[in-house]
Amino acid sequence: MAHAAIERFKALESAFFETTKRSERLSARFAAAACLSAEDDVPTLVRRSLRERDAIAQQISRWKAPSGALRLVYGAALAASRRDGGGLVKMIDALAAERKRRGGRSLSAGGARAALILVCAGGSYSQAGMFYDVLEEIAAPWWRRRPAEEEGFAAIMTAAGETPATAAERLARAEMSLKAAGAPRSIMSTSRFDVAVANPRVDDFTSAWTALSIAVRQRRGLLRRASWAGIATLAAQVEDGSQAGDALVEADRFVQEHRPRVNGMAAGRLAVRLAAVMTGVRSPGGAAVDLAAILAAQAAVIATTTAATAAVVVAT
Repeated sequence: MAHAAIERFKALESAFFETTKRSERLSARFAAAACLSAEDDVPTLVRRSLRERDAIAQQISRWKAPSGALRLVYGAALAASRRDGGGLVKMIDALAAERKRRGGRSLSAGGARAALILVCAGGSYSQAGMFYDVLEEIAAPWWRRRPAEEEGFAAIMTAAGETPATAAERLARAEMSLKAAGAPRSIMSTSRFDVAVANPRVDDFTSAWTALSIAVRQRRGLLRRASWAGIATLAAQVEDGSQAGDALVEADRFVQEHRPRVNGMAAGRLAVRLAAVMTGVRSPGGAAVDLAAILAAQAAVIATTTAATAAVVVAT
């Protein structure tokens, strides 16, 4: 019998499929993933997700972020956190007003991603200034900057009431954990944010990383699909690496056999997401979980669109 988290995902996915267009299946899947940890029943979550998606559409121009099918994923994250689309729009406006007041860099996705995380994590509009304070403290030089990851992390830290100095300390400790575990240097610039959110002890992270690294090699292609970055995210969130490894193997088997097929990077991200829920995450408030689902959907949508465009170019 499949794990309860897998059965819940199947029920959520099926419900989202029934209420959305066929062309929105990728977003519907990640909307289901964003709702996995919510306590409400499936019909309630789907109904609220659609309601918040429509609320976003009514208040934001179709040309502004979040745009297109991603609005469904945003709506699902809001529904899972029991927040509303109106609150998201107000937070976007609050961040934009603060940036105009103080100057500085523009936010990626028009500030929508950072606003969503702040809202879902329980942040208030009055924290817009602190968000920029944290962002300025942890931002890398422009030639090494990772805007989406930096802004997401700053939003989570702000909502949690952390100071800029504490946020920077968490990043430094995350880098220490990744180095101690022997993680590839190629994932350091992005994975340090996910690890810093969970803020595990160095020894705990190293132990979980080692156990997961062994587990993923038991199933052909799993490491390639889940990626070292996915392993780092999971290792930071769980307490028992061996249990998480077993969960990831089970989740990957489900994703590979699932129909309609899940393709590309979406398959690996979904398996990691399922494994985290199956094992039990220790990230605060669920904000990191929502962030992971949303960024995964964003990356998958971009990848799918790029691949489709390339196919058209080749064909012509």
